[in-house]
Amino acid sequence: MSKVVVIDPGHGLPDPGACGNDLQEHERAFRLAQLVQNVLTRHGVAVFLTRNSERSLSNATNLKTNKNEDLAARQRFSNSKTTDFFLSLHMNASDDPTANGYETLCYSQNGQIEVLHTAVKAFLQQHGLKDRGIKIRTNLAVLKVRAKAALLECFFITNPKEAALMSDAAFLLDLAEAIGKGVLAAIGIAYVPVKKPAAPQPIQPKEEQLMKTEDANKIIRILQDRWNMATCQDEKKEIGRLADEVRVAAGMKKVNS
Repeated sequence: MSKVVVIDPGHGLPDPGACGNDLQEHERAFRLAQLVQNVLTRHGVAVFLTRNSERSLSNATNLKTNKNEDLAARQRFSNSKTTDFFLSLHMNASDDPTANGYETLCYSQNGQIEVLHTAVKAFLQQHGLKDRGIKIRTNLAVLKVRAKAALLECFFITNPKEAALMSDAAFLLDLAEAIGKGVLAAIGIAYVPVKKPAAPQPIQPKEEQLMKTEDANKIIRILQDRWNMATCQDEKKEIGRLADEVRVAAGMKKVNS
């Protein structure tokens, strides 16, 4: 049977989550969730998203009530599946715009959490981004599900550089690939990289044949007769040069140095 992963895009209107640098956490989390879903389904994993729109899972108009009902609905959704791993995606925020980095939050740490974090850590090192490590957070309601769960704080929305990265489609795609690779390791599935099409080889232009071979041979025979009659070495050299130009025009090799 297929492994089952529930991906939880954090927040959802009317709660936008953290905001900064013209980004809203709920929107970036949802886009990243879709990309991670693509990586996992490519490997035959059954993936379910806790929300499939910009809205939360509650219809309550009071924001506090909405958030409480929304979190409870996410827990019920995950627990209703035979979930092998629960992944919640968020962005961090701080009053300090220089605060930066990525971190993995969990209710308790084990090998599954560690291999997920290690896969993303390798990605961070490639981009010179800060690893804030694995942190135990038993107070987070979203992590209180039956399956092993991780909440990823994917950089700081309040940091201009990191917000720009999370707005970059290519970066987001690579981040999703790294997260997907980590989740696959956590559930015991070997990661297979995307096969990128080979770059097309440049077509070498063919040398244009300006003269037919039979016509070239006729001219070369005439020049050969002139060369035999020549008494001056400079004249013979010039005739030989002309003969080679005729050969090149017909696509033949030169014979004179």
